[in-house]
Amino acid sequence: MLHGRREQTDCATRPGALAFARVRAAAGALEVPVPASGDVPAYTLRRSRRAKHVRLTITPRSGLVVVVPAALRGFDPEPVLRDRAEWIADATAHFAARRSALTASPDELLPAEVTFAATGERWRVERRATGSATVRVLEADGMLTISGATREASMCLAALRRWLQTAARDRLLALLEEQAAVHGLHYAKATVRGQRARWGSCSARGAITLNRCLVFLEPELARSVALHELAHLAQPNHSKAFWSEAERLDPQAQRHRHAIARAWDTVPPWAEP
Repeated sequence: MLHGRREQTDCATRPGALAFARVRAAAGALEVPVPASGDVPAYTLRRSRRAKHVRLTITPRSGLVVVVPAALRGFDPEPVLRDRAEWIADATAHFAARRSALTASPDELLPAEVTFAATGERWRVERRATGSATVRVLEADGMLTISGATREASMCLAALRRWLQTAARDRLLALLEEQAAVHGLHYAKATVRGQRARWGSCSARGAITLNRCLVFLEPELARSVALHELAHLAQPNHSKAFWSEAERLDPQAQRHRHAIARAWDTVPPWAEP
């Protein structure tokens, strides 16, 4: 599994002396926004049934998120947030410009061109108003024509994302199939989705999922993610045995891993799920 978060850190699970009232109030909810208080920044408290440890994550879209195991009761996150204050400030500053872009209006988000770095393809984008009440995207001769009720920027953006889903699925499934054939590997099934936090995943039953935004990465990075998930067919965790398998398939796996962790900045804001 490869995450699309640009920054993250794990924290020890340690209950505070007194749980805050707002945290106790959130005990029945999976996700609760918590406003800033004193020297503690605003954050989202997310209770996860899968998490085993408390974890802090920061992304341009979600901001600061404190992930807490659902079974943990009476946890006070504020000491952890104070301990990590410098890291939080640095990561927040790093993402400030992208966070602003992601909150832009649909009209501002619509691109003038679309480039798939993974395949070397590029299209110019134009809008063509018609009498239709819907919006669709037509692809031809290096052009993406957004056609229909184009005055509605939000509908144009939704149509462009639907086109992206189909275009990315075709290309990424072909990439995965090619790499599996090269290495003599067999997976149960494969899908492409618009995931917010992962570049890819592989289930215990051999079902592989790839993030559609991989088409915006350089070819070697998109290929490395596919190989990473194929390596999970033999090793379902991130043990030493897994990394040995990953490096057998991709000798530059560790170098690519660090590049992929920073690669979300290359994804255009309009394309994020």
